[in-house]
Amino acid sequence: MRRICLTLAGLLLAGLPWAALAQQATCPDGKKADGVERAGNSRHCLVIRTLAPSQASARTAPKVLVVFLHGDNGGRTELKADSGAAAMLAEKLQVVTVALQRPGYSSELGRSDGQSSPGDDDYTPQNIEIVAAALAQLRSLNPTKKILLVGHSGGAAIAALLAGRFPGSADAYLLAACPCDVPAWRQWRAGSAGKKGAWTSLSPLAEAGKLPPATLISLVVGNKDENTLPLFSESYARAVQARGLKTRVTYAMNATHVSVLRSPEFFMLAGELAETLSK
Repeated sequence: MRRICLTLAGLLLAGLPWAALAQQATCPDGKKADGVERAGNSRHCLVIRTLAPSQASARTAPKVLVVFLHGDNGGRTELKADSGAAAMLAEKLQVVTVALQRPGYSSELGRSDGQSSPGDDDYTPQNIEIVAAALAQLRSLNPTKKILLVGHSGGAAIAALLAGRFPGSADAYLLAACPCDVPAWRQWRAGSAGKKGAWTSLSPLAEAGKLPPATLISLVVGNKDENTLPLFSESYARAVQARGLKTRVTYAMNATHVSVLRSPEFFMLAGELAETLSK
């Protein structure tokens, strides 16, 4: 299965506007915020990897840009060009997908600006703002596309917080294995895995009341997830439904915290949201 990892030479194929290149900011690491390898502004940039499907065609450029936010891993991650959730989303949805490296995280592609914690307690207002700025630049570089923001685990928590604090960051949200009730989740992890100590991170459940009534948001969790239990998605869904939003929790059968990203239910929901945004 051949996938295209976009470079500047691949921008036209992906349908990204060349005119916007003249407006790129220079990131703190000296690289350009080109929307292909970096996204952000002169104060903060995030490392990204931009992936196009193997059958990408300028004649059938989709109206959706998918952005994927990875989970917690103590400040290190991989933005894989040939596997992983972002690459699979690009292929299955046949859309350009941006794998976004969260603030403070490092990979072979460089380090994202912002703060990360070895203990993963980094869903902070500052980091949420940095991600919002990166998404704003991606939107400016893709003015004809809607943004579908997909988050896994801690990335799902950040996506949910963005939906309330910066509702223009994306047009739809898919939360996979979300630790959406952070205090309850940390209490559970203290007992289940010895992850001691309360977090100071923002909690999506506490901020569910900030979501605009028209927010398009879906949740998926593995029914065998023993990390972010289904109940943490369920409590958030109930709070969102109380706001009048039509959302639901979909259970990925026989899926764990990690394998939910390979589940049919995950790709089904992503496809449904992408289709809705394309209308």
